Parts: sequence; C-alpha cells; structure tokens
Amino acid sequence: MYTVGLDADTRAYFTAATSAISFNKSLSVNTPLLFLKKIFLYKNYSSHINFDDMNLTLWNKPLGLSSINKKSRISIIERDMLKLTPRVRSIIVGLILSDGWMQKTGHWNPRFGIKQSIKNFPYIWYLYNELAYLCSGDMYNGKSKLRGKIFYNLSFQSRQLACLIEIYNLFYHKIDGKWVKTIKYDLLFYIDYIVLANWIQGEGNKHRKALVINTQSFNLKEVILLINILIIKFDIKPRLQNDRGKYRIYINRKDLNKIKDQIYPYFVNHFLYKINN
Repeated sequence: MYTVGLDADTRAYFTAATSAISFNKSLSVNTPLLFLKKIFLYKNYSSHINFDDMNLTLWNKPLGLSSINKKSRISIIERDMLKLTPRVRSIIVGLILSDGWMQKTGHWNPRFGIKQSIKNFPYIWYLYNELAYLCSGDMYNGKSKLRGKIFYNLSFQSRQLACLIEIYNLFYHKIDGKWVKTIKYDLLFYIDYIVLANWIQGEGNKHRKALVINTQSFNLKEVILLINILIIKFDIKPRLQNDRGKYRIYINRKDLNKIKDQIYPYFVNHFLYKINN
C-alpha cells in the first residue's frame, strides 16, 4: 500500500482499511462496509453494531442509496426520483467553486465529478459518503506525471441526473461554442457556510494566521463578484490579491475568526489546519 509522504492521520485511515482497499483497481461495492468495520474496531467502539446488516444506509438519502448499500443500475423512474438535499446541494456548489466539475453532452443530463490527491483521502472519502447515492460506481484510483514525478489520486463521478441541471445552469455558460465554468450573480442565493467550508477545503491555503482562497481560474470581474458575495453573505471584508496576473481572495485573521465557528462543523480533521490559527 502506497503511504509515502502521507501525514499521520491519513496513514491511520489507510492502516485501518488495509484489508478493505486495493489501489490497483476500483474500490469494491463492499469496501465501505469493511472500511467502517475496521474503523470501528480500530477506534475501540462498541461492538453492538451488526455489520452483517446490508440495509444500513446513510440518513436523508433518497431510495436508501448510499456508499454502503447502493445500486449500480436503477430504473428511469428511480433516477428521476433522485433529488439534492439542501446539504448535498451546498456541498456540490462548494466543490464546483474549487476542484469539482460538471459535464453535459447534447440532450443528456449533466453529471458531476471530483478528483483529489490520494494524500487527501479523508476528505474525498467524506465526499463520497455524502454523494455516493448519486453515483452508480465506486471511487477510482489514478495517477498523473508532472515534471517527472508520479502523483496518485482518487476520483468519482455521479450519474447523469436531472437534479443536477439547476447547478449546471448556475455555473456553466456557452462562450465561443464551448461550455465554461463562470461565476454568476445568482450564486448569491446559493452560497452558505457549507458551500464556503468545501470551497476553502478545496482551494484555501493558510497564510500565516489568515487565509487565501485560490480563484486564479476565474477572471478579474468574477473574482470581484465573489468578493462582493462574501461581503454580503458573511459580513466580512475580503481583499483582492494579484498573483502574477491572476487574482485570488485574501481573508484576514479577524474575518477568518468571525466565520470559523460556522464553517468548522463542515470540515474534515485533515483540513482543519487551513482555518486554525
């Protein structure tokens, strides 16, 4: 198992799940259940939970679909029944602002996808357990080569779903015949602390005792719009920073402390260093 360069928390996750996860193939359908079993044993939790009960599902997931018990194939009626809970909608919006993407081909419904470095396993595992009811498959491992060095990653994507059209239309606009990710005024009505927490986990960097959100993929007008949305929704005063001709958002220590308690519950421990002073 590849654990070189991983921090202590991440190594603990992998150690607990050694017998459940193989990174030479996609994670199996039963991986989540085995993983949870190992985690509970590792953490010395009570053994009263019946791990043989395959009806165990996550709360508030339509059709009882979850990463523990889901169907690889569902009917058209079942697919159309899948809806986004407010929490899931906010998570996806936050991910689209950072590392997530959406794809739409022709008349087909859009799908959502996310990829993370294997070093961020605790975070993508959290995301998968939140969003797996929208997916037909499991997480997949991959690798890429940059400047002669190999990097490993994990990714997953959703089914093509009508319930994702709203978010697709919120972010994507056709420019010169291509659909590109953009920032629109309507984002004001979607952004909340869950969105902000996932945006920071994906694109935030600790800067001394302050925070920088990397928005270099957006143009100047879009970054200014994002800053204004943050001012209106969270009563903070972010600043615009020029990063070699691209633009990012700087949130000072005072404003970070102002929002910290509200976004803290939506952070995984792996990324708490980004908001802890």
